Parts: sequence; C-alpha cells; structure tokens
Amino acid sequence: MSKLQDNSLVPIASKILSHITELSQHLSLHSIAPPNLRVGANSDLWTAHSAKIDALRSTILGLTQRLDKLLEGPHGFLHEYVSPNWEHGALYTLLEFDVLQKIPLEDGASVSAVRLAEQSSLPAEKLLRICRLVATAGILEENKEGEFAHTAISETLVRDEGFRSWVHFQLFETRVASAHLADSLKKPNPFWTGEAAFEHAWGVPMYTWHAQHPEKGKRFAQAMNSVAQTLDPGDSLIIDWLSSHTNFTQASNALLIEVSGRTGSFSQRLATLFPALSFEVQDSSPELLSRGEQLILSNPDPNLAGRIRFRNHDLFGPRSVGDLPVHEDTSPTIFLLRSVLWNMPDDSVASLLQSFIPSLQCRQANGPTPCLLISDLVSPVYGTFAPHVEKAFRRRDVTLMTMHNVQQRTAEEWGNLIRRADARFKVTYSERYSSHSYRGLWQVQLKDDIKSNILDSEL
Repeated sequence: MSKLQDNSLVPIASKILSHITELSQHLSLHSIAPPNLRVGANSDLWTAHSAKIDALRSTILGLTQRLDKLLEGPHGFLHEYVSPNWEHGALYTLLEFDVLQKIPLEDGASVSAVRLAEQSSLPAEKLLRICRLVATAGILEENKEGEFAHTAISETLVRDEGFRSWVHFQLFETRVASAHLADSLKKPNPFWTGEAAFEHAWGVPMYTWHAQHPEKGKRFAQAMNSVAQTLDPGDSLIIDWLSSHTNFTQASNALLIEVSGRTGSFSQRLATLFPALSFEVQDSSPELLSRGEQLILSNPDPNLAGRIRFRNHDLFGPRSVGDLPVHEDTSPTIFLLRSVLWNMPDDSVASLLQSFIPSLQCRQANGPTPCLLISDLVSPVYGTFAPHVEKAFRRRDVTLMTMHNVQQRTAEEWGNLIRRADARFKVTYSERYSSHSYRGLWQVQLKDDIKSNILDSEL
C-alpha cells in the first residue's frame, strides 16, 4: 500500500495517542523530566539517544506531520510550506541586531518592543511586528501586549554562540543561494565543473566570498565547529574508533597525522581525550597553522604544545616514506582525512588516496602497517528512512549542490571509489547518523604484507 493511502484521521490520531502514552510512561520510568519551553527548561528527551526514545520520538513526529497534511489539505499545506520565508527573515533581523541578547534570561522577565527598539536603533513599530511574528513560532513569548520574554528556544540562541552562528548562516547565505538554484540550472551545469547556485548569486565560490567578508567567514567557522560537536556524528565515529583501538591509543610514541587539519582544533580535542597520542597537523595554509600554534600556546594544558606539531604540506603534494617519523618502537601511525574529500571530483579523490600509498607501505621490521582513516559525508540510499526522517539527508544533498555544486556519494559509491584508487586497498567501513547528518568512516590499509600487527588484531 502506498505511504499516502493509509491516512484515515482516527487511526493516525489513535496511534499518536498510543505512542505518546508509551513515551510518557518510559520517561517516568527512567525519571526523565517531561519537556517544556520555559527559560531554563531542560529534558533528556531532547538530548538522550536511547533506541527506545529515538524510535518513539521519530514515529510520533512522522504521524503528526501526516496528520497536519490531512487537516490542512494541499492548498493549506503548500501555503505553510513556502510562507516561513518571512519568519526566517524576521528571526535573522533579531540575530543581526542582537535583539535577543537584550532580553533578560530570568524566567518571566520581559522587555517592551519600544525599549528593545531604543537599544537596537530600530524603528519601534517595525520591531514590534518582527518580534510578534517570531513569537507566533514559540521562539519568543508575548505574555503582555507589546512585551517580549524568552522561551527555552531563544535562550538557546543567546547562550550557544556556535549554534547561533549556524542559524545565522542558514538564514542568510543558504537562503540567498537557494533562491538562485533554479537560475543556476537554466544552462548546462554539471556537478563539479559547473557553477554553484551560491556562486551564481554572489559571483564567487562560497569560501572565496567568506574570505572577502571575514565577519561572515568567522561566523561560518563558528557554525561548522558547533555542528561538528552537536549535530554531526562524524567526530564521535573517529573518537569511538580510537577508543576501541586501545593498542594504538595507549602505545608509546603513537602518532596521528591530521591531513588538511586547518588550525588543528580537532587534534587538540583528541589530545585531551587520548593522552598517550602525539599529533601532527598538516595544512597548506601557513596562516591557519600559525593560528593553530597560537591556540595550543593559549591552552591551559602545557603538555599539549609538546604533543601537537604543525607542518606545512600541500594537500596534493608528493608523499614519501620520509613523511613518516622514525619510531623508537613499533607504534603505528594513523593518517586522518576528516571532511576533506566530499567536495572533490572522483579523479581528485583517487589521486589524493594514491598519494598515501608510499607511506602506507612503510613499516619497520616487525612493525605495524600505517593506516588511513577517512571520515566523510554519506548520502543514504533510497528507502533507508521514513520520509520525515529522510528529509534532513535529502536537504543535505541539495544544500551541497546549491552551495558548492558537489554530488553527495552513497556508501557504495565511496567504497567503489576508494577501491578504484588502488585494488590493494583493504577497506573496513562503519557509519552513523544523527537527525541532521549521515557519516561514514573508512579504515584503509594495503592488502600486501599485512601480517600480525597492532591494528590487524582489532579489525
């Protein structure tokens, strides 16, 4: 039966009630506070990722969205589907003028639109209408006419600067680019070699535009750092892999080389989690490497400076056996490509992977074979998820096409590409997804002469 046929109102409502009841009982059984949106509110329902809670929450959300469509009908649904553009513009205005930060975070505290307008140098009558529209979405609360207070949603935007930067980026750069997607496709525009909608809108690629507008570039960097730590499971995949390979992480003089590691912020994070590991951050930008060195020096842990070094290295430059340090024992070396390959065409990916072959062949007598870890975005195959879950991943497909004109790859496409680079590559794959991102982790070694070593024992 089609997903759209089984849509009777009463059965859907009954299922919602049944699942809500089950979820409420589960929360009570595990002493999890029920959710509310008051300032200071918090519930493990929002952050817990147990299989039971995730399954119930996803099922309920899917059912309520189906019920919404049935109640609204095609015209009403489409009206609501396209109208949030105005809410997004209103919220962007509040973020751009720091209006939310001018409302006290105490529960029940409110500020008049007139006062907020004076503090923000905005017209009071216009700001009133902007705040009122945002309040209808539950982001703010208008308890008394013309006076606005925080909810837990706006509180998050005030307290979490990185997440606020991500919302800011979504409300400006991606909105403008998406409005130019159709125009960018009115001429031949193949993946990789064509022009991204962002470039069509602004005249230059996104990273170039951010370099030309450093305040937006800084915001974007904060946004991506926040996403990596909260919405993206890629970093946790790497951390869990390292945690499970204790013979590597606890070995004396073990080295992890983060390729195209920019300022090395992730290596710095790993260094605090794995105190036996040493790190080398490679990048082609002296400016980024210099910033990374300054970050290390400002870190309160004085030992990090001795465990993380920085090296200028062109991403596609030749790699040789000499790239590997000489160990005093048989400790392994791990190369890490973290979110490096997603925006490269197939030939460039293959060429880069082939550049690691001399180093992957390098081993001391009776020593370990080096390993390459690849962490990158994956597009799930059709039918993996229910539509309301799949939407986030299809949104990512279109986002990368719009912003960079790149094609997301499925896990099978990634695997075929890695093996095409060299038939000797031995690949072990794992994956993980969150509500907003689908990630893969590939462990790559050479088949030739892979004998008993510190990594093979744990594959």
